[in-house]
Amino acid sequence: MQTETLEKPTAKVAPVNAVAELIDREIHSKTLEQINVLAREYEIRNPSEVAKFLRENKFLLDLLEEIPAQIRKVFGKKQNLNLEFFLDPEDPNYHRLSIGIPTKAEVKKSSSLLQKFDENWWFENERKSRSKILIDLEFVR
Repeated sequence: MQTETLEKPTAKVAPVNAVAELIDREIHSKTLEQINVLAREYEIRNPSEVAKFLRENKFLLDLLEEIPAQIRKVFGKKQNLNLEFFLDPEDPNYHRLSIGIPTKAEVKKSSSLLQKFDENWWFENERKSRSKILIDLEFVR
């Protein structure tokens, strides 16, 4: 009668806890990097509310990181952006982030630029936000 012996693999396998810790650290590090980008790219008007909303909707971070460059392609490299949490007074279940594009330009010109942004990029990418981001003009004097 012939017996077989099973050899144990010699490669070391990291304990599950160590792998989980590493993944958690990587995710946390990426999220922290994204938050730093947001702080540089936007004037955040109500940071506590924005932070709470983003904790519940982390999928928005990549999109929020990408939006400023796309807006600046149309409005210019020095375009400032505002970010705030918005709660619809008519529907308290509808929460979203609002990105404001401050402008002193004429309504017609600014609206034309926003339409160009919408048609060239936002309409194709808005679905990624699951209707949780609104981008609009803010007219300033």
